[in-house]
Amino acid sequence: MANKDELIELVVDDVYGELDVPSVAGRDQWRATVVRTAADLRAMVLRHPWIAPELSQVGLVHIGPNALRTASGLLARFEAAGFPQDETERALGTLMAYVVGIATSEAAYLSLIARSGRTEQEWVAEVRPAFDEAARTHPPLREASSARQDAHPRQIRDADFAYGLERVLDGLA
Repeated sequence: MANKDELIELVVDDVYGELDVPSVAGRDQWRATVVRTAADLRAMVLRHPWIAPELSQVGLVHIGPNALRTASGLLARFEAAGFPQDETERALGTLMAYVVGIATSEAAYLSLIARSGRTEQEWVAEVRPAFDEAARTHPPLREASSARQDAHPRQIRDADFAYGLERVLDGLA
């Protein structure tokens, strides 16, 4: 082991080993397999929030066998979908930027809540009155928040992730 960065790379790659990249499916199944892998990647980051800063470092390339297997598998999905050769890597980069970006923010949010000693529902309920007061002069924000106040925060996060992922994939398609 040469240094701390190499050790971190090994541990990051070990965590990537948790992902099960589906085999290449037909042209009409690319999206479902990409959605599944993206959701699994998000879940991986949320299980291991310490990994988020490592994945979000711009320019850092993970070259371990598990990270490469994941990237290669996703590239194969885009190729199977008929993406032009010169766009598959860009599509992968766009997908990863979305998933890692969302998961990094989510991991930070969940870490903040964990440090508070409260459940996510308790934390949100405690913050809601202050948000409602602050949003008093911004009715659209307050109305949007109020419309979802009875939903479990995890359901909201899952729905928001799925919505964004679908819009990213719509754009790529």
